Amino acid sequence: MLRATTPDLLVAAVVVATFLALAVPRVRGVPLSRALTAGLGAVAVVALGGLSPEAAFASVDPTTLLLVFGMLVHVEALSTSGVYGWAAAGLANRAATTRRLTLGAACLAAGLSAVALNDATVILLAPVVLDAAATADADPTLPGVGLVVGANVGSLATPLGNPQNAYILARSAVSAGEFVRRLAPVAVVCLGLALLVLVPFTDRRRLPPVPEPSFDRGWAALGGGFLVGTLLLLVALPDIDAGALAAGTALTHLGAVQVGRRVPADEVLERLDWGVLVLFVGLFVLTGAIRGDAVFVALLNTVEGAGVAGRAAAAFGLSAVVSNVPAVLLLAPVTVGETEWLRLAAVSTLAGNATPVASAATLIVLERARRSGQRLSVPRLVAIGLPISVLTTLVAVVLV
Repeated sequence: MLRATTPDLLVAAVVVATFLALAVPRVRGVPLSRALTAGLGAVAVVALGGLSPEAAFASVDPTTLLLVFGMLVHVEALSTSGVYGWAAAGLANRAATTRRLTLGAACLAAGLSAVALNDATVILLAPVVLDAAATADADPTLPGVGLVVGANVGSLATPLGNPQNAYILARSAVSAGEFVRRLAPVAVVCLGLALLVLVPFTDRRRLPPVPEPSFDRGWAALGGGFLVGTLLLLVALPDIDAGALAAGTALTHLGAVQVGRRVPADEVLERLDWGVLVLFVGLFVLTGAIRGDAVFVALLNTVEGAGVAGRAAAAFGLSAVVSNVPAVLLLAPVTVGETEWLRLAAVSTLAGNATPVASAATLIVLERARRSGQRLSVPRLVAIGLPISVLTTLVAVVLV
């Protein structure tokens, strides 16, 4: 709640400026951390009196943070087996052409993102997939787009696929089982449509072989078992707090890594993307600061009364501009009922393919390409991703 002593417009201006800044990955070559941006914005609204420190803490949802933390640990622990690099290299060698590499990258990313966070999947697969295209003197944009599209679409299938789904599981009354039952088929249909759209943009340039790294099969199987087991437990035990369950299995996974592979748990924890958790905390505080703002409430009321098409359009537009996680947090107050929550999950996730800033997965691929000296064409990325995003979103709105 806004305090009477706080100039409402000033607090609102800070919140709006912060959300807009989240859509800017860099300024004049200087990278802007989304986590730092959200954190600074949150500190600013508390300093201005937009929220008391107690209210700021109360606005943070611990279930979401624990759920995302648990999935980050599971993915990082699984990656110690080397399975991600092996899978990407195996795909590149079996694809043989850039067309198959693009379509295969989409399918591989979709499958992995269904049970693990899509951002982590992209981080671990992107280097090999992009390098495979580069060795053939091919434009890496298409394999990069395939990777992003697959990761985003596949992540729709379960509440563990991306951060906004995890938030929706924690915030709504939708159970994990209902989430999978309703949205997994939608993800499959949308992936098929995305592959059909990708085909005309690809070519059959031959790919040279890439070295396949070794990996620990037994440990990969155990790590995968922890991921799948966590999802099954969430489905089977809907009355247990999802965050506590995910964090509990994650800590057990860490213990197994430490005992079975002699890898200190601290090493895994040090590699976690803690910025995701900082981003969420910042967004919780920012949205809490404007929840009582008259203009914000009026806008939410407009969205609430806009019908299914209007609410879907608002979710799509917000996701395309400020990215899907902030969009979901902003629209959560006017999302009521299981179907509306599931539709919000579908639209915000599929909108992630529309623009470079709509999802973290796209920004990750662009940054990985830049670091390796490769250039991905942003106009081409949008020219392919936007039609896929619009088409799959329309289908999802009908199917959910």
